[in-house]
Amino acid sequence: MGPCDMLFASTLVSFLPNLKVLSVRCTVLSKPALVIILEGLKKLKVLNISHCIIIEDPPPAPMKILYKLDESILEKASRLDKFLTCMSDSCIMCQCSRNDEGLMRWYISIKKTSGKCMR
Repeated sequence: MGPCDMLFASTLVSFLPNLKVLSVRCTVLSKPALVIILEGLKKLKVLNISHCIIIEDPPPAPMKILYKLDESILEKASRLDKFLTCMSDSCIMCQCSRNDEGLMRWYISIKKTSGKCMR
């Protein structure tokens, strides 16, 4: 999957307003797109943003990566039954997402002995 930007999020809200479960894991996700999803998908119960590269502002603004979700996002997500996140520096999947700039290259294998992303 490509980046989850404001256009993608707005399209989800417009055409899938009854969506209950959404996973955008391992993508580049703009904070404004996340807000659109949280505010616009009223019936959403489960949202998975694990291993995402969350950026403050959409392009063409310089990419500023968020390493922690702020209170406004956590408050909006509190209505969900499940809000799955992982933004850990020690997480191998998060490291791979950052190395691959949010475009997971599934042909990459993770070497079990070293825990490194191998090409």
